[in-house]
Amino acid sequence: MEEEDKCHSERKRFREEFDRRRSSAMEEDKLYLALKRVAEEYDEIESNPSDDFKCGLLGRNMFEWQFAVRGAIGTEFEGGIYHGRIQFPEDYPSKPPSFMFLTENGRFKIKTKIRLKWRPSWRVRDALLELIDLMSTYPDGEMGSVEYNKEERRALAIKSRAAPPKYGTCERQKVIDEIHEYMLSKVPPIPVPPQLHSQNHGAKRKHGTGGTGSSGGDNGSVVNVIGNTFHAINSNGVGFLDSMNEAFNPKKAKRCWLW
Repeated sequence: MEEEDKCHSERKRFREEFDRRRSSAMEEDKLYLALKRVAEEYDEIESNPSDDFKCGLLGRNMFEWQFAVRGAIGTEFEGGIYHGRIQFPEDYPSKPPSFMFLTENGRFKIKTKIRLKWRPSWRVRDALLELIDLMSTYPDGEMGSVEYNKEERRALAIKSRAAPPKYGTCERQKVIDEIHEYMLSKVPPIPVPPQLHSQNHGAKRKHGTGGTGSSGGDNGSVVNVIGNTFHAINSNGVGFLDSMNEAFNPKKAKRCWLW
C-alpha cells in the first residue's frame, strides 16, 4: 500500500510539472504569434502609408505604438490632428488593443482607454479608420466620451494643428513630434469661411498652420493669415476676424462665428 501511494504521488507530481511546462510553452507560442502579427501590421502600414493616420514605434517595444489620425473631411474635425497611443495585449489579435487619445478633441476623453467593438479579423488600420468615423458621432452617454457641440469641436480641431501634445519621455515626445510633422503635410488647410471670401471678392489667399499669406480686396482691405490667426489691416473685417480668432479658445467657442 505504501509503495502504491508513493507511485501515485510521483505520477501526480510528474503530471503537474508536465501541465506547467505545457502551459508555459503555450504562453510563449501565444506571445510569439502576437509579436509576429504586430510586427507584420507595422511593416504593412509603413510600406503602404495613409494620409488618414500615422503610427510610430517606441524603441524596440512592438507592443506599444504612438499614432495620430486626421479629422474626417466634411466634418467639424476637418483639418485637425489627433494624437494617441496604442497598447497591444499578449494574446493579440484574439483580444483587442486599447486606444487612448492625447489630444483634446471634443468626442473622446484624453488619457482614457477606448474600447472598440473589436473583431479578430481587424487590423490596426481598420481600427484607426473606425476611430475617425466615430469621432463625428455623438456618444449619448457612452463611457470614455465627452459631448461637445460642433463649434467647440471645431475650435479644438484648429487648436490641434498648432503643436502636438506633450506626453511621456523625451524618446516618446520625439516620436510624437515626428508624427505631427508628417500629419501636417497631409491634412487639408483650415478652410476660410464663406464670409471672408465674400468680403474680399474671391481674392486668393493662403492659409493653414505655419503658413503666412495676405490678400487684398477691391475695397483696399488686406487680410493676413499667420499660423492659425487672422488679421485685418483696416476695420472692415476686424470684428469678424476677431471672432474667428476667439475660436482657438474652446471655452469661448460658443460665442464665436464658426463655419
